[in-house]
Amino acid sequence: MAFIAFVAMTFASCSSSDEAANEQGTQLKLSAGITAQKEPYNIGEWGTEIQIGDIEAAIAKEFKIDTTTTRTPSDNSNWEGMTDRNIAVKVGSTVYKYSVDASGNLTSDTPYYFTTTSNVSVSSWYPYTSTALSSFSVQSDQTSYANREKSDLLYGTATVNQGFANVISYSHRVAKLIVSVKVNNTQHIANGTISKLTMSGIKLSGTVSDGTLTASGSNGTITLHNTIASSTSNNNSTATFEAYLIPQSTTSTFVVSVGGTNLSIAVPEKGFTAGKIHTLELIYNVAGSGTENGHAWVRMGTSVKWATMNIGANTERGYGDYYAWGETSTKSVYSWENYMCLRDECGTNNDPVKAAGLYGDTGNGFSGNATYDVARKKWGGTWRMPTIAQWQELISNCTWTWTTQDGETGYVITSKRNANSIYLRAAGRCVGTNILNRSSGAFRCCYWSSNAYPISQAYFGLCLGYGSTGVDNLDDDGNGIVYRQQGYSVRAVLD
Repeated sequence: MAFIAFVAMTFASCSSSDEAANEQGTQLKLSAGITAQKEPYNIGEWGTEIQIGDIEAAIAKEFKIDTTTTRTPSDNSNWEGMTDRNIAVKVGSTVYKYSVDASGNLTSDTPYYFTTTSNVSVSSWYPYTSTALSSFSVQSDQTSYANREKSDLLYGTATVNQGFANVISYSHRVAKLIVSVKVNNTQHIANGTISKLTMSGIKLSGTVSDGTLTASGSNGTITLHNTIASSTSNNNSTATFEAYLIPQSTTSTFVVSVGGTNLSIAVPEKGFTAGKIHTLELIYNVAGSGTENGHAWVRMGTSVKWATMNIGANTERGYGDYYAWGETSTKSVYSWENYMCLRDECGTNNDPVKAAGLYGDTGNGFSGNATYDVARKKWGGTWRMPTIAQWQELISNCTWTWTTQDGETGYVITSKRNANSIYLRAAGRCVGTNILNRSSGAFRCCYWSSNAYPISQAYFGLCLGYGSTGVDNLDDDGNGIVYRQQGYSVRAVLD
C-alpha cells in the first residue's frame, strides 16, 4: 500500500425517495475518495562514516523527498488494490463496521441511524476493529502487501448532521520509511543479490488516544518490503525497501542480506513522525579483509570470512594446535580412553554433543557453541568452526594449488571471485601420541568441521582431508569422515 496523506470521506443524509427513515432514525450513508497530498519532508543530511566490523565506510544519510504518492501506484482517486476493505466508524460508544468498494462507495449491514437532528461527533479508523481503538501494532513482517496494509493506520474525526453532506479527513498515524540500499564490492561475497533488509531496535506497538499513536512496549525487528528488486553492476548492488513504523525516536540497526551474507549498520537516533515519509540511504562498502578480536580474516567470495591462520598458530604458515572433535583443549595423547565419550557411546545420550542437541551431518552442528567449538572458546567474538558445507563451498569457489616453499607444505587457496587467498598448512593429524601425515610423501591437510557423521556410525566426525593429489579423506572411503578422538587442526570462520 503506497502512502497517502489523507482520505476524504463524505457523510450524506438519506433522501426520502431512496432510504426512508425507519423506527431507528435516518441511516447515515457514506462515500469515500482518496486525495493524495504532496508532503515534502526535509530533515537535513548526515553522512559521517561508521566503522562497524567489516564495513569499511558505512554511510547512512537522509534526504529530502518531494513527491505525490497514493494508496495504489496507478490510481490516486479510489480504493483499488485493497485486500481489506473494512473501516470502523464510532458514534458514541458504538463501533459500526463499513466496507468500501474500489470506487469509494461505503456500505454497512449494520449502519448507524440518526435519531436526532443535532450534530453528532464521529471518529473513524482503518484498519477496522470491532471495539474502540486503544492500541495499534505494525506487522513485523511487512514483505507482503496485506501486512503493509494492516500496518497503515488511518484516523479521522468529524461532526456530522443528517441534513448536510459531511466530510471527514483521515491522516496517517504511522510513519513511512523508504530505504535505498547500495552494497559496493560484492565480489568479496558469494553473490551480489540483495534479498532482505531488517530493522531492529524499534517498537512495533503503541497506544492510541484520540487518534494519537504513541510507541510503547519492547523493541522488535521489522522485515521491510522489497519495492525495487536487487540489481548488480560492476560488483555494486542496489535495491529499495519500505515499511510503516510506529512514530518514535530510536537508534536502529539495519541488516542487509547479500548472497547469504549479512551486513549491518547501526544508525544513530532519528525520529519518525506520523504522516511523514522518511527516506534513508544505506551504503555498505564490503571489505576484503579485516580483524576480529585481534585475529585476521579474509573474504574468499563465499558466504563466510576465513581466518588467515590455524587456531594456536602464530603465523599464517604455522601448524597450530590439534584438537579432538568437539573438544577445546590440547592433550598429549589422542585416544578413545581420554575422549569425551567412548567409541560405542558416541551418538547416544552419553555423548555430550548429542545430549546438547548439536549433533548432525548437516546444518551448523556445534559451530559457535563455546562448550564444543574451540574456535569460539579460544578466539571469542563471533569466530566459529566451519561446517562441512562451508568447506565444500571453499572447494567449489576457489583454486587449490599444492605447494612446498621454504620447507613448508600445504595449499594456496585462491578465490575465483576476488583473487584473495589463504594458506592451509599440511599439519597432519594426531593419533595416540604420534603426529601422522606431516612428513615428506605423506603430507595431509586435516581440518575439522562442526558436523558429525550420521548416527549409524556416530564415532566419526566430518572433516576436510586434502593431500597432494586432491581429496583424500584418510579413511580410504572418500567420504570425509574420521574417528572423532583423533587430533586435527582447526581453521575458523566468521559470518
